[in-house]
Amino acid sequence: MKYIQHSLFLTLLFLLTFSSAVEAKNVDSEKFAKYQLIVSAFKCNIASESIAKTYLYKGAEVGARQANQEMKTALALYEKNFKKLKGSINTPKIKNLLLFIDMSYTELNDVIKEPYSLDNAQIVLDLVATISEGSRHIAEIYKKEIGHNDPVNRAGLIPKVESIAKYYIAYQVGIKDENTKVQMKKAVDFCQRLIKVRVNYPKNTVKMNQIINKVDRLWGIVHTFYLDLDEGGLPFIVFKTTSELKDGLRAYAKEYKKLKQAELSQ
Repeated sequence: MKYIQHSLFLTLLFLLTFSSAVEAKNVDSEKFAKYQLIVSAFKCNIASESIAKTYLYKGAEVGARQANQEMKTALALYEKNFKKLKGSINTPKIKNLLLFIDMSYTELNDVIKEPYSLDNAQIVLDLVATISEGSRHIAEIYKKEIGHNDPVNRAGLIPKVESIAKYYIAYQVGIKDENTKVQMKKAVDFCQRLIKVRVNYPKNTVKMNQIINKVDRLWGIVHTFYLDLDEGGLPFIVFKTTSELKDGLRAYAKEYKKLKQAELSQ
């Protein structure tokens, strides 16, 4: 009898332990699924900023071949990740925001197919501002839900790098309002701060350190160019260097995502 009771106790203990482990695993899986939504939302943000930048560069006939290729890549990136958001989000309030973002993107897609003009350039900038804000808002909602306060992922960086080239070329083609200068300064300051966060991130692997140190060296050389809006004269260098910074930060993000996947789905 004592043996049976002991066996029953061990069985019950095993079931409780197993149940807790399954529950914990489900929680971690749910967190990682939401983390994936954060990634997709930020990719939509990145892609929309790239679309605005490349539209202006093509219109200014600076780096047109590279800009045309990058726009195609950005459109594909946006549509792939927006499809993930639409297919995974069922919360009515967020779904409503997605509908509004989708309307803005449809209009954006129509405008970028029209002949370039300064008026159309301003419309593109306004539509992209709407899409970017909506995408970032969705990312923020899910970051709060999973309590994701890691300094590297606290805010998106790559969109700000794209914004630098966007504001630079916007100013050169004639959108010379004070807001363009203010937003450029904010983008440069933000990127400088967030690159340093990545350089000093204590969980960096050897590969992550190699990538971000290369980004930091390039940033140290080129970031002063970005603030010389009135002097201008370096639109292709700005295009090329911000693209290189973006590629490096994407490579870093890929390695960072591996760390987050291990933490959230183990």
